[in-house]
Amino acid sequence: MNLFEIFHTNQYDDKTLLEHKGKEVSLKELKNFVAAGIAFFNTQQADSAVILSNNSFDFIVWFFACILANKKIFLLTDASKLQYLNFEYILVDRVPELLPSKTKFDFCKIEPSLTLINFYTSGTSAQPKIVTKRLSNIIEEVNDIYKEFFVAQNTVTPLRVLTSTRAQHMFAFSFYFALPLCFLDKFIIDTTEICYPDDADFKDCIFISTPSFLEKFQKYNVKNEHSPLMIFSAGAKLNQNVFKYLEQNSTVIDIYGSTETGTIAYKNNSEDMLLTCLSRVKINVNENSQIAVSSPYFMPEHVTTGDIIKIRDSKHFTLSGRSDRVFKIQEKRVSAPEVENAIKNELTDIVKECYCLKAAEKLACAVVLTQKGIDLFFDNKNSITRLTTFLKNKIKDKTEIVPQKWRFLYELPVTKTGKVDRLKIERIFKTNVSLPFVFNVQKDINRAVYNLTFPHGCNFFEGHFNGFPVLPGVVQLYFADFFARDAFGDRVSCECVKKIKFSKIIKPDENLKLVFERKNNLINYMYIRDEQVCSSGVITINEKD
Repeated sequence: MNLFEIFHTNQYDDKTLLEHKGKEVSLKELKNFVAAGIAFFNTQQADSAVILSNNSFDFIVWFFACILANKKIFLLTDASKLQYLNFEYILVDRVPELLPSKTKFDFCKIEPSLTLINFYTSGTSAQPKIVTKRLSNIIEEVNDIYKEFFVAQNTVTPLRVLTSTRAQHMFAFSFYFALPLCFLDKFIIDTTEICYPDDADFKDCIFISTPSFLEKFQKYNVKNEHSPLMIFSAGAKLNQNVFKYLEQNSTVIDIYGSTETGTIAYKNNSEDMLLTCLSRVKINVNENSQIAVSSPYFMPEHVTTGDIIKIRDSKHFTLSGRSDRVFKIQEKRVSAPEVENAIKNELTDIVKECYCLKAAEKLACAVVLTQKGIDLFFDNKNSITRLTTFLKNKIKDKTEIVPQKWRFLYELPVTKTGKVDRLKIERIFKTNVSLPFVFNVQKDINRAVYNLTFPHGCNFFEGHFNGFPVLPGVVQLYFADFFARDAFGDRVSCECVKKIKFSKIIKPDENLKLVFERKNNLINYMYIRDEQVCSSGVITINEKD
């Protein structure tokens, strides 16, 4: 029984459709709210509506009201994406003031092939893009999902469907919203907002969730009175240990797909590396080993994504990584160029250059500051923490994911071909040592001068010494080696340091010069403060071919 096909009739009005706030909601009751929503839309001139509802009940009301009021539907996962809309729209969220209609309302028939739904995704470009699908595409998808996972289920009563994510995400829209509505006699949507794994009633339910939420079950060793019958996870690869933990009590399905493609494949065993395609999904690879997908779940003839795969046969493959700069952070698809653009657009007088990447499962950003940005650092009492907080606050409404790890460089390293040296930046982020703040550099073939300071927040000042922080000698040696490589190239291998002399202590926040002079296979270095040498040494080098 497909609600989209019978919504305009009265035949199933007494059918229970939802559980909302502990009460059953019939189709007739939902229609009353939808009628009021249509009446509201009819008072608005804009022909587009953006649904930002967090609550599932609100989302369902507005979604049907949009279709039946003939409004163009835009589903945004985050309010920051509103900045990219260059047309007039009606923004809808909660419906507490929307009283259900008391008048009889005749609904027109829904035409799934004519109903367009616009999802927003970062894609592989520098800005979010709209992915448009027909409602009929999604109905095709959920019909196949039902055949793949539920046709063998012999349940007497309908199963409740719960989620910890929002219906604006393609995955949740299909599994939590469209699937139950296409099979009314098999499922009931439970609109309870699941914020923590131990506060939910999972009896006789299907749970639609994400890896970051599911990780909490294992992390906190959650023991629910009832476990979900089935758990569907998507947005990123489910950690194998979490998978093993969950499948002790539930059937776990790890879904692979995207906003553009919908569901592509899945695995239902933590030990299995192979992904199995849905029945009508066809896969291939292009010349770059990227996956090319064909299916009835989207409008184009085929879609190619940035995922690199190895095909075993027509229905099975393994993932080998990404070929572009789109990352999965907290199950959200994040375009590094998009975040970089947001930073540069909002902080054009502060940030000269920036480069985003994924480091330790977090979004990281390497930044080169303008002179105004350098002045801002000193105005904030040489605090890296204050500076990063300032930058985060400036962009928090402009991008769904804000970088959590920051490094401030005097320039972005580049390869011989002039491209940003991603590997070098990755190495910088992998080190656990805080970087000094470099605010000026002069370099030539045999000499280099770094104007820098070691901010008081650097982690190597901790315990050295309490109440009287001093820059450790080993740290001075580390950065002498670090910046020697930077000055004279990665081919320089520092074999040993000799003639080490510590003349004066170096304290946090002091302005220093780190001076290098190279003669053949020796590099002399000096840390200088107010023209006085604080420490010095000679680095013996071996230049590799």
